[in-house]
Amino acid sequence: MELDLKCKKLDRKNDRYETVIGSLIDLWAKKHKQKKILKTMAEDASSEAKLGRLEQYCADFYDRGLIRRAMKGLKLYANMAGNKNYERRLKEKINIEVNAKVEEKQNQLKFLEAMVRELEEKYRIELRKKAILKSQCDQAYLRGVT
Repeated sequence: MELDLKCKKLDRKNDRYETVIGSLIDLWAKKHKQKKILKTMAEDASSEAKLGRLEQYCADFYDRGLIRRAMKGLKLYANMAGNKNYERRLKEKINIEVNAKVEEKQNQLKFLEAMVRELEEKYRIELRKKAILKSQCDQAYLRGVT
């Protein structure tokens, strides 16, 4: 009987150990499943986050490309417009300088033509005076000869 009693005690003790061990195993399995689920969710979340980051990067890259292209076009337009403005201003300056030179040369030409006319007039006057003097000289010579 004592043996039976000891046997029953050991069986109860064994049953308690089994239930404790079973509950510990169940607890470990539950935690292990939770860890697996969390790890899978984290991987999914990280892959989704990575995909989201990649999509954001692509969108930002595209936007930067559009901005760069727009700025390049704007610079080109501004440069061309600036060049056209510069060309127009340069043409105006050249036209002004050319017109001033032309006017100056025309004034010089008018002055020289006036001087030539004046000298021609003086030359005609001198020729008349010379002709008059020559005729007077010839008359005086003829009077003296006769």
